[in-house]
Amino acid sequence: MQAGRVSYCRYDGIFEGRTSTGAFRVPYRLSTSGHPRHGDGTVIVEPSHFAIGLGLLEQRLQPDLIFGNGFTHAGIGWSTASFGPGADLRILDPTVPGVFIEGGFVEENGRTDHEIIAEFARTLAVDDQARAVLGSIKRRYLAGLSDSTIPVLDLVTTGRATGVSDLALAVTTEFTDPQLALQAGAYPGKVIIVNSEIDVSGNLIDRGVVPGQYRFYAVAGTPHIPDDLDVSDELDRTTPASYVPALRAHFLQADRWVRHGTPPPASYHLQKDGSEVVRDASGNALVLDTQNRPVPRLPFLELGEARFVGDFIGGYDNVRSIAEIGFSSHRAYLDAFAQRLADYAAAGYITKKDAADMRARAALCAPSTFTQTYRDHYDNFVTITRCPYGDGR
Repeated sequence: MQAGRVSYCRYDGIFEGRTSTGAFRVPYRLSTSGHPRHGDGTVIVEPSHFAIGLGLLEQRLQPDLIFGNGFTHAGIGWSTASFGPGADLRILDPTVPGVFIEGGFVEENGRTDHEIIAEFARTLAVDDQARAVLGSIKRRYLAGLSDSTIPVLDLVTTGRATGVSDLALAVTTEFTDPQLALQAGAYPGKVIIVNSEIDVSGNLIDRGVVPGQYRFYAVAGTPHIPDDLDVSDELDRTTPASYVPALRAHFLQADRWVRHGTPPPASYHLQKDGSEVVRDASGNALVLDTQNRPVPRLPFLELGEARFVGDFIGGYDNVRSIAEIGFSSHRAYLDAFAQRLADYAAAGYITKKDAADMRARAALCAPSTFTQTYRDHYDNFVTITRCPYGDGR
């Protein structure tokens, strides 16, 4: 398989067994960048999303970060339905027509079963075939996106993730607060939640009761489904605001937390007045840390380049020029953008690579801002190609 500059191998198969709900037969997919010895012994176990399959692998964390940092990946279906001939892997390929329910493709009357995921994670560490592909497994990270966060966090809060997961990552979730279960000792691992602005998450705000296990991050201005910057995607051009850079940074920090005990940045959440989100003069949500102190936001939000709508798909309006946001030249704008980006990076909310890409996009099409380049020169924005006019200075 090829994703940008990253090549990786994929192995498909069927996982069979029995849980408390009965017998199961589900598809799995193992992915690795190469020889098992090249990995660091950490596998990301992702239950399939009902509509987009392995969305964390392909669209959110992305292959460059996963395989470039030595991780391997294991995708799993989690339904007890029986599969007909030729349908075994449809759960992992949303382009194939079929009937979908929570957890993936099923034929009829399928029942989802969270225990399948835990059993699969347990088996990865001892099965000879899995070890031949993934190498020796030292750490297992359960990770889910949107509807597939339900089984991940359910396994955590019921205690069934104990012994099979060192980290639980939930992205854009509206699950009930797991902090009570962590406080009660149901799960000894780490839990990281990254949400967009639109996800209902007041109950997930970090209350400081399990600081050695829990982090919650809500990224202002971002939608539930961000533009993955694929020029052929039907959801492209929706908004340049995305939680993905923060997600990628916080995932790597979570890995260091597990392996070395290095705590990630403090949690942050949207500032609210009662039930209403507090917004700045441009209409963008403000963000606070656990001590109710303001924290950096995405640089184009900080500069007020537009009002960024944190909706299900997202949007933006009231786009402003460099003069309208208070700069006399594109050079002055770039200096200010770079400073806001440096603040965001210093806080730990973006990786060096993603920060470099964001800085480059802001400079592509003088005198356009980052947001105007996204709107008016989308292909240049996606490919990070300088516009034929202007020099970005």
